[in-house]
Amino acid sequence: MLWDGISDWRKKRKLHQMLTDPRATRGFRSTVQLEKGIASDRATTERLLRAIGATKAEAAEEWTLNPAR
Repeated sequence: MLWDGISDWRKKRKLHQMLTDPRATRGFRSTVQLEKGIASDRATTERLLRAIGATKAEAAEEWTLNPAR
């Protein structure tokens, strides 16, 4: 239980870093890149992305922390 919380916290931190990295194209990262970055499945990755306030692009499988443009 405690380990799961610590693990989720680390993964959220990593996702946040990946989405705010200046090398991220337009502030977006693909779902596959994010999954690989935290070594998790799609469902876990999307759950953690929603928890940090990320939004999914309408036209593609990409996520961002920037508000919709």
